[in-house]
Amino acid sequence: MALSDARKNGIITMEFCSFMRQMGAVKSFKQERYTYKNQACQIFKDKDDGEATAKANAAKKAVKTIIDKGFDLPPDLRFYCTSNYEVQNRAFNKDAAWNTVSWITLGTTALQGGRPDATSSMNIAGFCKGDITCIHEIGHALHAAARGDDFHDPAANLTGRAANAAAVSGYAASNKKEFVAEVFAGLMVGRHFSTAVMDEYMQYGGPH
Repeated sequence: MALSDARKNGIITMEFCSFMRQMGAVKSFKQERYTYKNQACQIFKDKDDGEATAKANAAKKAVKTIIDKGFDLPPDLRFYCTSNYEVQNRAFNKDAAWNTVSWITLGTTALQGGRPDATSSMNIAGFCKGDITCIHEIGHALHAAARGDDFHDPAANLTGRAANAAAVSGYAASNKKEFVAEVFAGLMVGRHFSTAVMDEYMQYGGPH
C-alpha cells in the first residue's frame, strides 16, 4: 500500500528538517568530489572539524570497497563530516520533495567511540572503525533506495527485531534495518554468515 501524504510529510518533518537544522549549524563546508571507476560522490568537510579529513578518507575507502564488490552507489551520495555535537552517524534518504537521496552524516563517533557491539568496533584487518561506519551507512542508503516507500511503511516487514541478529552483532539486534546494515557491512569487510542469516537478510531486501 502506498504511503499517505500525511505519513510522508511526517517523515520529512522529523528527518529532513532535522538534517537541515544540524547542517545549518555548521559555519562553513569545504566541498570535494570523489570519483572511483566512473562513480562519484560528494564530500562536505566542516572547516571546524579537526577529524574531517580522516572522515573523508574513510568515506573514500568505503566507496572503493563497495564498488570493488560489484555495487553501484546509491542515488545522490553525499557525506557530511562535522564536529557538530548533535550529529549522529546516519543516512538520510528523502529530501523535502520526497526524492530519493543518500546523505550520510558523520559525527563525533564516526572514527572512535560509539557502540562497542557494532561491526565497526570489531578488529578487522584492513579496515578501521571509520571505514566500516561509512560502509554501514551506505548499506542503509542502498537498502532504502531498493525498498522505496516500503522502507518507511510500518506495515512492511522491517519493523521489530531480526531473528538471527545475535549471529551478526549486538547492534544488529536493535531492529531489522540495523540488522541489514550490519550484515551488509560484514559482507563488505570479509565476514561470512550462516545460511539462516543470509536468508533473513534477503527476506528484508538487503543489498545484494
